[in-house]
Amino acid sequence: MRMKKTLSGGLLAAVALALTPHAASAWSPKLEVNENTWVQLGYLHQFWYQTVEDAAADGSNTNDFFTRRNRVMLLGQAAEKVHFFLNYDAPSGGSTNAVNSPVLTDAMVDFRIAKEFSIVVGRQLVPFSVANQSSAVTLLGMDYPTRTLANQPTVAGSAFWRDDGISFRGHLADGMFDYRVGYFRGDRTGANAGGDGRVTGMVMVNLAQSQGWFFNPNSLGALDVLSFGMGFDQMSRDTDDHKAWSIFGIAEKKVGNGHLSANFAYYDWDGVVGGMGDGNSAVLGLGYLINGKWQPTLTWQQQDPDVGEKLDTIGLGLAYYISGHRANVKFEYSIDDQFVGGEKVNAFRVQTQLFF
Repeated sequence: MRMKKTLSGGLLAAVALALTPHAASAWSPKLEVNENTWVQLGYLHQFWYQTVEDAAADGSNTNDFFTRRNRVMLLGQAAEKVHFFLNYDAPSGGSTNAVNSPVLTDAMVDFRIAKEFSIVVGRQLVPFSVANQSSAVTLLGMDYPTRTLANQPTVAGSAFWRDDGISFRGHLADGMFDYRVGYFRGDRTGANAGGDGRVTGMVMVNLAQSQGWFFNPNSLGALDVLSFGMGFDQMSRDTDDHKAWSIFGIAEKKVGNGHLSANFAYYDWDGVVGGMGDGNSAVLGLGYLINGKWQPTLTWQQQDPDVGEKLDTIGLGLAYYISGHRANVKFEYSIDDQFVGGEKVNAFRVQTQLFF
């Protein structure tokens, strides 16, 4: 028996749900021509301070301020069952001297034929796992599991984890099953000009509420979720084909006087360019919301390459929600955050977030 009524699979409901737990607080007022033709504006700003050990003999640290994400977004509907989403970002992707030129991150049109079947065309997050399809606004902890997903190919400029192509998706059996599969451009540059594209897909079982286009891994008490699934990613290249598969799960539930959020994923990588190289990676994230304001988090990420040393990163975090996902501050101390000079080093980060 389903625990709650499932949500619609359309783009509008998906984005409204994924970007904030309270739809009324998301986006600007509608600029409306009629009920089937309208547009809304959204803005996301995430600002970071970080200090990272540099493994030098004197024990000094490197530190920096930078804008992690600076996004202007348009959400709208052009006609009945035809929705669209546009997202320009000026991402730092790092720290000192990072390039902050605007990047076309998302540009997609959703032909929402039925909740069981939609066709999405344009630049979009490839369907591979919950983590790489989650909204940057509603993350559990400060950021995506970037250590774990370091091997996920980015072939569309600096639009991380996106690709240009077409995907088919829908909710079956009243939302119990969520399927997503797509064919994308892949890597067709330089030595890989003869590549035949990329096929990516995932299937998920929802034992409670289902979600929409962007997953919400940290609903702040708005959702009751218990889902698990698997995904695959195969990209044809002249140099070496990229192949990967994943298994994952996500849960949200009221526990005691607070709300528990949890997620896990395991990835297997083959034919990797960059990142940690071929091997396996895994992540486990936990968070507990207290009084709707405070949320301690614990994240474990593991990189286990076929060649090289294993890295286990522990993130100890604390978030303070001034106004939910609209305005908050997050702190994280990361143990064995990365390798610097062949040594494992720790890091401390602070993020402020504004979303409208």
